[in-house]
Amino acid sequence: MRRVLMLIIAMCLLIGTSSALSYKDKPYFTAYIAQSNHIDAGKESTVMVVLQNSARLWKQSYDSMEEYNLISKNPEMLTTAYNVSVRFESNGLKVKTPEMFLPAVPAFQPLQIPVVLDARNVKPGEYVLTLNISYEAVDDVSIESKTSITPFPAQEIYYYNLSVSPTFPVSKEKVLENMTQYYMEYLKFTYTEEEQRIDLKVVVERPDVLLNVTEVSSDLIAGGKGRITLTVKNDGQSVAENLFLILTAPSGFSVEGVQQVDVEEYTKALQNLASQNPQLSMLGLDSLKLNLPPQLQAILSQGSVYIGELEPGQRVNVSFTVDVNTDEGGYYPFQIQGIYSLNGEVKQTPSRAFGVPVKDKPEIVVESVNSSVHAGSKGDVEVSIKANQVLHSLRAKLEVKPPLTALAEEYFAGDVDKAVLKFKVKASGDAEDTVYPAKLTIYYDINGKEVEESFDVGVKVGKKTRFEIIGKGEIPAGEERIVTVKIKNLGDVAIRDATARITVVDPFSTTDDSSYIGELGPGEEKEVSFKIKADKDTTPKSYALNLEVKYRDFNGEWVISDPVKLPIDVTESRKVIPSAGVVLAAVSILLAAYWMRR
Repeated sequence: MRRVLMLIIAMCLLIGTSSALSYKDKPYFTAYIAQSNHIDAGKESTVMVVLQNSARLWKQSYDSMEEYNLISKNPEMLTTAYNVSVRFESNGLKVKTPEMFLPAVPAFQPLQIPVVLDARNVKPGEYVLTLNISYEAVDDVSIESKTSITPFPAQEIYYYNLSVSPTFPVSKEKVLENMTQYYMEYLKFTYTEEEQRIDLKVVVERPDVLLNVTEVSSDLIAGGKGRITLTVKNDGQSVAENLFLILTAPSGFSVEGVQQVDVEEYTKALQNLASQNPQLSMLGLDSLKLNLPPQLQAILSQGSVYIGELEPGQRVNVSFTVDVNTDEGGYYPFQIQGIYSLNGEVKQTPSRAFGVPVKDKPEIVVESVNSSVHAGSKGDVEVSIKANQVLHSLRAKLEVKPPLTALAEEYFAGDVDKAVLKFKVKASGDAEDTVYPAKLTIYYDINGKEVEESFDVGVKVGKKTRFEIIGKGEIPAGEERIVTVKIKNLGDVAIRDATARITVVDPFSTTDDSSYIGELGPGEEKEVSFKIKADKDTTPKSYALNLEVKYRDFNGEWVISDPVKLPIDVTESRKVIPSAGVVLAAVSILLAAYWMRR
């Protein structure tokens, strides 16, 4: 404890003093390109630059014991480079990697930095990649105190901890730790700013075969099918033999090559590739036929086109059929790659990326839905649609659920950009006066692929046409009478060719059970008459007969209404007194019968 107290008092005596620090080697950087510094002309490449702080301590000069105790326990303070920035430039290549900033780089901890170099417009040859490095290194260290208070022996004394983090410090000054409850100690650093320039050699080579896409044309539409036509150029230095071009599509696309050669030439090229590639020959391709093994089909058949020979500088047009399974238009990335043979070896070119425009899917709008369907009858449902481009081979389908039934659920419109789609729908008698959900599916063609799109629509069902009987009939028991009443249309549409018919049951009978109405508008009334007889033993009281109306509705369909009640009051039979003529005739008949008997 006493030693600690003495050490603290001794350090307090150093207030205001500083030391001149001297050491070797201060931080400095070395760099090299890992793996290969050769890149291909006409493309974008990445080289891996390894950057290292190569500082090492081999000579130090300390001005005090305190300085020695501090530095010897933390030598990395002197070998670490602080506030490092690395900026890349080249004398001919386009560098796409931005300037990098690092707070601290310890010694002998290599950093791998991927640097992207664009050599698409660069001739083959040697170029320089320059690293411009700036950083700070520790130049001097001093210990200072803000206040000085002599501690009493009875007071609690804290141990002075001089340990420093390897990444210490970033700022110019750093407070280490509270020595006591009464004063603060500071460790003060002075930095020197350093700059370095490191040149690395990069060799741009012209590859044997390098494919570049010079032109792109497309008729692709989102959700449909179309064709991509490319102009591909060989910017390499060698002839590509038995060349196959393979198109790789992004997610949501599938590709099929459009072959431009005959089957025999295509098969022969595959045989040549198989014989030159040991991995393919292991698949048993010695007697390669059109029925190719799945492994080879996966490599060459999907999205590939056979070209044959492609000489340096030569261009070729190639087409691919593309199935677009995305609903969004845009500019999508594709890649082209070549598989070819050269000097008896099968090789492949680097993938070349390019963009393909895809048009937006046609915008279809349901403008209106008109329905003439009423409960208990058939009707037409007309859906008006409009598109922002012509829809080819357009057809539509309407799907409904009970109480609706689609009698004619499909409609063909042809090549149109707007149309009125017509469907025949029947509503059951218990359907309500409301809008029922339905699903409209539209089918159309995009370059040979049928595309479908669904819409939720509503089918309005009108209320069922009902009738009301105004008035009633009166028939004495045992007599026949003509019963005339009025019938009223309670519906909201007119009917035509209407006929009213009654259904008679005991104790009634009829010789005329129907009455013609003709046309009857909403709320309109017309008289109907029926000849009805009541049996002589009919009990006098009120009865009701069922009456139905058969008519043509708004759509010309025959409809039979729900029955309504025709009220009939049966009264007592009347007693008739015989006339004189009737009595005389009866007497004459009796006298004649008596005379004949005598």
